[in-house]
Amino acid sequence: MLLALLIPACAQPPSAQVEALGKQPTSSLCTAHVAASGADLLAIEAELGVRGALQCKTTYGSTSYVGQRTAGSVGRPLYARSTADAAAGDDRNCSDFVSAAEAQRFFIANGGPTRDPHRLDGDGDGNACEWGRTLKSSVAKYRPKPVQYTAPRRSTPTCHTGPRGGRFYYSASGNKVYGC
Repeated sequence: MLLALLIPACAQPPSAQVEALGKQPTSSLCTAHVAASGADLLAIEAELGVRGALQCKTTYGSTSYVGQRTAGSVGRPLYARSTADAAAGDDRNCSDFVSAAEAQRFFIANGGPTRDPHRLDGDGDGNACEWGRTLKSSVAKYRPKPVQYTAPRRSTPTCHTGPRGGRFYYSASGNKVYGC
C-alpha cells in the first residue's frame, strides 16, 4: 500500500500528487507518513494537517506526528527565493486560505518547496505562511517526554565512634552492630 501511494506520485506533477493524496484515507496517509521523505513527506504532512490529523497511530502500532522530522527546518533558509518566480495574474496570499495547512497543501501543489510562484514561503524554509508554527506546536504537543531514571536510594548505615574508639552503627531493629 505504501509503495502504491508514493511510487506513482514521483512521476506525477506536484498538483496531481496532492490531488491523489487527497483521495487516500487518513489511515493510509498515516502509514505512509512513517517512511516518507522529501517532497512526499511535505505533501503527506500538509494533507494530514488539512484533515486535522496531527498525530497518527499506524497499523503496526507505532505513533507518528506532523512535524516529527520536518520541524527542524522551520526558519532555516533551505530554498533560494527570487521575485522571478512570481506568478502572473492569479497570485495567492496567505490570507486567501482558511488555514496554514491549506496554504501548505496549495504551496506543495504549485511546485513547493523548490518553487514558490505565489511567494507564500518568504524565508525559504519550505513552509508556507504559518505552517512552520503549526509544525512546532505539533512537536511540542506530541513529542514523547524524556524518561528520567532515578536510581533507588540506598541507605548506608552511619558509623559512630564509641568512647574507647570502637566503630558501630545502629541496625534497623535499634541494636548496635560493631565493626563498620
